[in-house]
Amino acid sequence: MSKVYNYLSSLPDEQKKRFVPIFGTIERFYTVVYLIVRNEHATEQDKPEYFEERLQVIREVKHRIEKLLNSYGLDGEEIVADIGSDYFEDFVNYKELEMDLTNDEFINMIQRVSKLT
Repeated sequence: MSKVYNYLSSLPDEQKKRFVPIFGTIERFYTVVYLIVRNEHATEQDKPEYFEERLQVIREVKHRIEKLLNSYGLDGEEIVADIGSDYFEDFVNYKELEMDLTNDEFINMIQRVSKLT
């Protein structure tokens, strides 16, 4: 696994518990951020209808996750950027992350993050 994934996995149990209400597990948190970065990249490349609005929403969700991590005493910007680096490394090497997350679960977690202030 990646350096950031190993870092998150090695957090004390007290910090890991903070991820449970929104993401359930560290693994699911990692997957959600990875998918957000992937969606941002795909939107930038494909430029679908209303892509500017989509990018704005995606970036707002990323920002909220960064703030959430900061509230946990972690460096949110660095963690999200490192997961983004993992995605781009996989992208250039034609690899895909194996995910144990349904589309509905992903949307549910994004909705929970979106409700954070």
